[in-house]
Amino acid sequence: MKKNLQRLASFATFDLPLNVGYNQLLLRTIHNEQIATIPRWNIEGTRRKLIAHYWYRNVLYHFLSLFGIALLIILPFSPYFNLLYLSVLCTMGAISFWIAYFFIYLPFFSSAFLPQLESLIANRKKVQIEIPQTKSAKTQSKIPALTTILYVLFKMAGANRIACDAFSAQMFNRITGVDTDSIKENIHRILYPETLTLRERAERAKGMAVARTYFEKLGYTPAIKLLDELETPKRKK
Repeated sequence: MKKNLQRLASFATFDLPLNVGYNQLLLRTIHNEQIATIPRWNIEGTRRKLIAHYWYRNVLYHFLSLFGIALLIILPFSPYFNLLYLSVLCTMGAISFWIAYFFIYLPFFSSAFLPQLESLIANRKKVQIEIPQTKSAKTQSKIPALTTILYVLFKMAGANRIACDAFSAQMFNRITGVDTDSIKENIHRILYPETLTLRERAERAKGMAVARTYFEKLGYTPAIKLLDELETPKRKK
């Protein structure tokens, strides 16, 4: 009973459309539904839909419900019901709506709902920007290690035709899907460490360290020995 009264009070005071959890869930639901229908749907379209939902769903549903409850209370006590009485009710309803519009719905929209919506949209955009960048950064950090591991495996298999050229890059690309330019750059770092800058040497060393850990876990001693040779300064090619 207490819970039902709380829900009724929340509805009467128009709390739900101003609840951040409700709006966040509604934004995610509407956005996902639109993307499923229109793959290139953007967040600005969802923003407009939430604004429309506020006015055409929350506001109208709230007002009509309250006005309907008021009519149900008044009508049993009315001695008669005719067109004049109906027109008076419609006029009172219109006046009541505009009063509620200017003193409840519009102030709540401007001071609470819209700022909250803008904040949710901004956070959503930030997440959409940061996630791809984070994934890209992680992928880029793994390319040196992946190239080193494949290089060692190919050499262990007796493939001596591994060089810093388009052919080798394409062969690596078919296995990994990594851009051929990135592969060529990392093969160059493996083969010609003496030509690298300090930053490039650091990246090469990180790739070597990851590859070493990988082969140590496998217990693949020949690969570890080859890594030792690769890490030896001015080794013979």
